[in-house]
Amino acid sequence: MSAAVSGAAKSAATTTAQSAKKNTVYLFRHIQTSQVLVSLKSSIEKQSLKQIADVTRRPAHVRPDHWHPLVAIQGFSRPQDALSFHNSLRDHQLNLHAAKVANPEHIAQPRRLRAPQEMNQVDSTLVKMVELLNNQPNKGKGMQILWEREGVRKSVLEKEGEDVKPLLEGFEHGELVIKRGRDIVNA
Repeated sequence: MSAAVSGAAKSAATTTAQSAKKNTVYLFRHIQTSQVLVSLKSSIEKQSLKQIADVTRRPAHVRPDHWHPLVAIQGFSRPQDALSFHNSLRDHQLNLHAAKVANPEHIAQPRRLRAPQEMNQVDSTLVKMVELLNNQPNKGKGMQILWEREGVRKSVLEKEGEDVKPLLEGFEHGELVIKRGRDIVNA
């Protein structure tokens, strides 16, 4: 009888872990260009590259050794909340490029100066992430933000100042455990 109970408990624990994984949003950064991709999976797929609007700046294929996990946000109460958050961040990425291209001062710069500015998406994406997390219905209750390293979290605090500190204090924070430089172990 105890084997059946432990099997049922194991099955329930596996189901809970799988549903928690479905309610996780991942951000990945390109180690050379600082571009950011948002994913609902713990790895990058080729279709994720469509988030990079400028075709000339888009890698031809996914090289897993070039995309490093940046942040994992766990604990969305429903899969729909995670999907909505994912879509909002993805739309931000697309709009960010459109806004830069529409700016005449930006376009007036030589291409060699424009390119790094257009590809550097880490700071703006993290600021938008914090803004979107502030609008979540459960706003920190049971949610955890796993950071690539503590320095990334501190850089967000320095960018936004006092507006971000109360939000980030309402969430549980941890460090992403990464194996082989790119495989997420704890999210």
